[in-house]
Amino acid sequence: MEQNQNKNKGVAADCSTSSDDVERYFNSLPVGYRFAPSDDELIRYYLLRKINNEHLPPNRIHVVDLYNYSPQQLAETYKLNRERESQWYFFTSREKKYPKGSRPKRNARELGYWKATGTDKAILDGKKPLGFRKSLDYYEERQRDGTKTNWKMHEYLLHQSLVPSGATARGKNPLQPKQDEWVLCKIYNNKAEGKKNKNDKDGGTVNAETEIPLHSLYCVIIL
Repeated sequence: MEQNQNKNKGVAADCSTSSDDVERYFNSLPVGYRFAPSDDELIRYYLLRKINNEHLPPNRIHVVDLYNYSPQQLAETYKLNRERESQWYFFTSREKKYPKGSRPKRNARELGYWKATGTDKAILDGKKPLGFRKSLDYYEERQRDGTKTNWKMHEYLLHQSLVPSGATARGKNPLQPKQDEWVLCKIYNNKAEGKKNKNDKDGGTVNAETEIPLHSLYCVIIL
């Protein structure tokens, strides 16, 4: 237990937490509003601006050496507003797994590792490429003996054509990582997400897919 606490302290030491002003801003939003950008918004307004050292809009994105920690450690360090949020967002750099290779290192020390699943999704602005979204699953323990968990991650990369000249290039392969390159990651627990969606459905909240009784519609027309 003490060892885990020390590791959690290490997360906080490596990250920059949100300012009080940002926290107050998001806590002041009306019910139903939360920080949940779409894929193209994450790349266009956050990742691209981060790489260009430009000012970012108010956000809930933390800076951390993500692949040094388990998702449980990150979740314990960065508490969510349970009434609003169910996902964690991080800026992180990636290291090569091998000095002369192109594969990124995604081991969470001795705690576990992230494993890519499926094919990368191209994120477009109309027909113009913005970047890519890679999906990953988290496994506890060491590779080959790891146990798959409910933790999921989407890793967002900027397309090579948008990488500024002063930043690290990836060469011919747009997915080839470099040590000092920023990526943006979204982490969530699939089991918790499923439970949240079920509660929303059972709660009877009216939305675009909720049927309104016909007699109620008549009342609205008459009034």
